[in-house]
Amino acid sequence: MRLIIVIKSFQFYVSISYMESPFASANTSVVLYLEPYLNTYYKSYQNIITLSAMPTGPLAQLVSSISSPKLSPFQECSPFSSASHCTFVLQRYPNNQPSYGAGGRHSAKNADFFMGAEDIPSVFSYLQQNGYLIDTSLTKMLFKSNINVGGNSDNNTSRKMICMIQYAP
Repeated sequence: MRLIIVIKSFQFYVSISYMESPFASANTSVVLYLEPYLNTYYKSYQNIITLSAMPTGPLAQLVSSISSPKLSPFQECSPFSSASHCTFVLQRYPNNQPSYGAGGRHSAKNADFFMGAEDIPSVFSYLQQNGYLIDTSLTKMLFKSNINVGGNSDNNTSRKMICMIQYAP
């Protein structure tokens, strides 16, 4: 990539290069979790389905990024963590549907905005009907390894892995 900057008849050529990890483009797997979320509107905790990354395919229309508050004042990010305070969440209604005002479908003020534990069978059906593979062998391996994989809540030990999925239309 070459960037040309012109300042008062002087011309500078600046080359900008960056390294891209070969793993970045190869990662097509997404991990689904069940994790506690502090709903500040209702001032209570909810167990909601979160994702390690934004998925490809039709599921992306049901995923949004939210800012997740700390569950505890003692919860701190490690300096080695890549975690941010944004979490990908599975929502009940597609992003392209109208919101019907404050507290509408696309708001944490709506009590059924997030998908939770009771929705897991419906989520599995949706995934299977829309071209997603639930990778049971990788999921089993990760369960046995007891390693917290991916996502934005690296120090959240109460998060439970549900499964690993891939879009395969």
